[in-house]
Amino acid sequence: MTESAAPVRTPRFHSVLGASEELARVMSQRYVGVEHLFLAIIHDKDAVPTQVLGEMVDLDAVEKALMAVMNSAGYKRGTAELPRLEENA
Repeated sequence: MTESAAPVRTPRFHSVLGASEELARVMSQRYVGVEHLFLAIIHDKDAVPTQVLGEMVDLDAVEKALMAVMNSAGYKRGTAELPRLEENA
């Protein structure tokens, strides 16, 4: 592969992007963020990152916690207003 050649986008790539867009749409959000992409990845049980993470953490708990943040008033105002993780420790 030459330096100027772009990586090939696989069907799984397109599927995960589509799923993240659908999640944002269902949540009535006008943008797709990393949080939507992350949820779409962990919903793809055959994806390598999902399998690795699933060995390390409870994916259902991760999804539940992320959805709680995404449904919070602070998230809906904007992520700049959300407390940082280190502030919660």
